[in-house]
Amino acid sequence: MAESVLCFRLPGLLGPLPADAVGLIASDERLEQLAGLLSRGRRHRSGGAPPLVAPGFTLAPSSESPPIGPLSFLGDGGEPGAAYWLRADPVQLVADRDQVRLLGPETLALRMDEAERLARDFNAFFGGDGVELHVRAATRWYLRCSDVPAIETTPLPHVSGGAVAAALPTGQDAAAWRARLNEIQMFLHGHPVNQERETQGLPPVNGIWPWGGGHLPDVSGRWARVFSDDPSVAGLGRRAGAIVSGWPEDPDEVLRPGRGDTLVAGAMPAVSDGETFAEWEQAVLGVASRWVPALETALRSGAYDVVQIDAGAAGVWRIRRRDRLAFWRRSRSLARLLLTE
Repeated sequence: MAESVLCFRLPGLLGPLPADAVGLIASDERLEQLAGLLSRGRRHRSGGAPPLVAPGFTLAPSSESPPIGPLSFLGDGGEPGAAYWLRADPVQLVADRDQVRLLGPETLALRMDEAERLARDFNAFFGGDGVELHVRAATRWYLRCSDVPAIETTPLPHVSGGAVAAALPTGQDAAAWRARLNEIQMFLHGHPVNQERETQGLPPVNGIWPWGGGHLPDVSGRWARVFSDDPSVAGLGRRAGAIVSGWPEDPDEVLRPGRGDTLVAGAMPAVSDGETFAEWEQAVLGVASRWVPALETALRSGAYDVVQIDAGAAGVWRIRRRDRLAFWRRSRSLARLLLTE
């Protein structure tokens, strides 16, 4: 009989952190309990950035550039149909000495009514160009393309905070798309929404970032239930026929036995400075206090045979029921489990 698995996927749970930040982590019993649970499992290093497709799913056709656009649109409650879709998230482009850096949607504090005004006027302006902008959330935008563009794009998570030049679209249609992105920048620069934001001291929405293009693929997966607020994960789950819910407010929701394998997927704040370190530390404390007891209960009660904690680049830990009794495995401090850079 196959083992039942609860996968708790939280990239960033254990970093990466700046090396000098590790010593700033407060001593806390909750963090010791998290480290103790991880220490009883077996760690598998993953390395590199977390994959764009959550574990346990298989796409057909397979691709090194998975179509996150239509999958996210599906997870956001849209109907992709047979069209070609791109994620086209709003971004802030900032001149920095001799380069232009991209700051992600989370830096914009964009309201839904602003996003809808921008999308309405965008479609009126660019409607004859074979693209249509759809807004499913203030910071999640999508382009429906009448033709299939011959471009390769860079995922937004891989370029956010970095230089734009080397990450711009490449391929046969790259020149046309780079020109289109320049036109979009000019359109956004002069839009009343940005003029209003300037008077309020808010950053401008002066670009979009196209990525994750493709048609909706067939998806198979091992998960009977998927809990996530990430639209790409929700889309994968829906396409694979899983029961899909948002991030569970009560961990007990995932502990009901007899319902098959379960994926709980979220994300942690990235750490770049003292302020974001404090946000990350509070998030880790929240996970440790709410989820470590629940994950231990999942094993102790027999609701699941295996708890898999996927911390992204820091590694994946598999803890089996019998590992709860492996007291000879020395418990490590959380600091020794963190990924530093």
